[in-house]
Amino acid sequence: MKNWIERFNNLKFTTRSAGWFMLLIAALTYGLFFWQRGFYWDEFPWAWIYFRLGPDVLTKTFSTSRPFWGMIYQLTLPVLGPNPWAWQLLALVLRWTTALLFWAILRVLWPAHSKPAFWASLLFLVYPGMGQHFIAMMYSHFYIVLLCYLLSMYLSLLALKDEKRRVVLFGASWLLAAVNLLTMEYFYFLEFARIFLFWQMLPGINKNRMQKAALYFLPYLLIFLGISFWRMFFFTFQNASYKYILLDAFRDDFLAGLMLLINNVALSLWRTVFEVWLVPLLTIGITGLGPLTLTLMLIQLFSVIFLVGIFLFKFVTNEADDRDFSKQAGFIGLVLWGLSGMSVWVIGIVPQLNFSIDRFMLPFMLGASLLLASLIALIKNQRAQMILVALLVGFAVSRHFRLEDIFRRDWATQQDLFWQMTWRIPGLEKGTILLSNDLPFTYYSDNSLTGPLNWIYSPPGEMNLMLYFASIRVGKTLPSVEPGQAHQLYYIGPTFYGNTSNILVIDYEPPACFRVVDPEVEETNRLLPPALRDVARISNQSVILFDRQAQLPGQLYGSDPQHDWCYYFGQAELARQKGDWEQVAAFGETAFALDDRPNDPVERFVFIEGYAHVGDWKKAVELSITSYRVSKNYVGPLLCKLWDRIERQTQSTPERNVTLNEVQNNFECTP
Repeated sequence: MKNWIERFNNLKFTTRSAGWFMLLIAALTYGLFFWQRGFYWDEFPWAWIYFRLGPDVLTKTFSTSRPFWGMIYQLTLPVLGPNPWAWQLLALVLRWTTALLFWAILRVLWPAHSKPAFWASLLFLVYPGMGQHFIAMMYSHFYIVLLCYLLSMYLSLLALKDEKRRVVLFGASWLLAAVNLLTMEYFYFLEFARIFLFWQMLPGINKNRMQKAALYFLPYLLIFLGISFWRMFFFTFQNASYKYILLDAFRDDFLAGLMLLINNVALSLWRTVFEVWLVPLLTIGITGLGPLTLTLMLIQLFSVIFLVGIFLFKFVTNEADDRDFSKQAGFIGLVLWGLSGMSVWVIGIVPQLNFSIDRFMLPFMLGASLLLASLIALIKNQRAQMILVALLVGFAVSRHFRLEDIFRRDWATQQDLFWQMTWRIPGLEKGTILLSNDLPFTYYSDNSLTGPLNWIYSPPGEMNLMLYFASIRVGKTLPSVEPGQAHQLYYIGPTFYGNTSNILVIDYEPPACFRVVDPEVEETNRLLPPALRDVARISNQSVILFDRQAQLPGQLYGSDPQHDWCYYFGQAELARQKGDWEQVAAFGETAFALDDRPNDPVERFVFIEGYAHVGDWKKAVELSITSYRVSKNYVGPLLCKLWDRIERQTQSTPERNVTLNEVQNNFECTP
């Protein structure tokens, strides 16, 4: 024990170990369960377009948004392929690399203040406001652009110190600055932070320093002006996605526009510098996690606090007065923060912590982290400083853990959706429109799920299907659902051509099974979401094809999962549509023998109908009564419609007639 105490007392960490320690924290923050996460949001359609429609269509996809950013995808997609785990690892490495570059920049600017510079880099690494890191394919490319900006800044600072390599370093820095400005807008105005960093680096009196800083900044200014000129006058889609709301407000009423700007700046300062760190502390008990996952999160939380605390206490540096750092770094942090906001405020947006607006936290991370570190440096007690940093980092990591759990559940639910869909729907007619309820996802929309839908059901090079959430598309994107209306939609690259005669209404509300809505029985089904119930009548099940079997890409969906209740339910529904009643009854025998049960009373309907058709009237009535007991008012009318169809489609026998009378009496059906 004594030896362990002596070893701990002699333990020391230097600046060389700081980068490796940040890698450890990055792995604990973003690396856990990386193999259980997948594609989300826009990246699923992008992957489908590249791997099924081809690189040229992906180029077309980005042509109206960020064409140069799209070129980076052309380089990375063929290397990493459609493998979500590889993108998750790349995002982790790039996140760490950007933090490492930020650390290097701060070390160049304040070599005598490595400890508070390390705080800022560590806070930047785990910044809790950017909750979309796990959308790894997309944000890997954000990080690539941020990396270009940071590397450009680092090389330009080195050029000021190294006269021999100055031209080479500046040349590389100019190219990287152009990459940042050409590819996206998030870090666009951060280019002007460079003149302030030059001023901070250069020796001499203030006036002389500023003149030199301006001279060194001049090539960057010319690059900025040239690219801005191209964006303003030659890139016709510059503001296709976002309007310049702030500029319009100033034009309409200057005073009102000024008040809007002041309000947005003040709110942004509170949210990105202060609230973003308070939320993880205040919401630590609101997790929604299961016992095992919650235990793991708490272990992670205390482990990170302990590791960061130990590292900071044993971080050996020759520090100058931190108040000097606080003053200088606070000013630079405020400059970085303010310039970051210009690209956000001009489109009238204030960053928030909820998806998907939290992506606008991304440009603020540099300035906000440096500002917070400069404030912590004002604390006189060094022990209190280190404890505070350790707590902030630990709770930030716990927030990412909770977000990561939502991403994992979303991915698993999405996989389950398409497995169940292929069990029920082996093939779909070209030009089919699927109308669904608002599916239970956080990080997917109907637009993003249209990508994997076509990946599974459309041949390579074709886009045959479209998925719409009925609640937000009917009457808008889809003006009419009445049969016989041609429908066309440009889908971020390819174009979908369909017809409202080929609408299939589906319902997926887990833990209930995926279902194709039965238009004859469910037109008045109050168990359905209202928007879905309104379109149930036009569902055309004939678009389902039996002569093909959809293939789920193995890299994304793995092997066929264990066959549970929903598998046999889907197979029975398919057999019912084919009119194979013996098969429906057989699937029923297997399904009801499982240690599993339906989570929606309508899931028994296919087996009620199947048993009736094979003459097992007793089982048909038993299942009907079980469903009826769930809700007399909701399920009763549906059972009456189901038994009306059974009466029409089965031969008259004494047993059948007795059963029908019993059903009509029990469920209060109107003859």
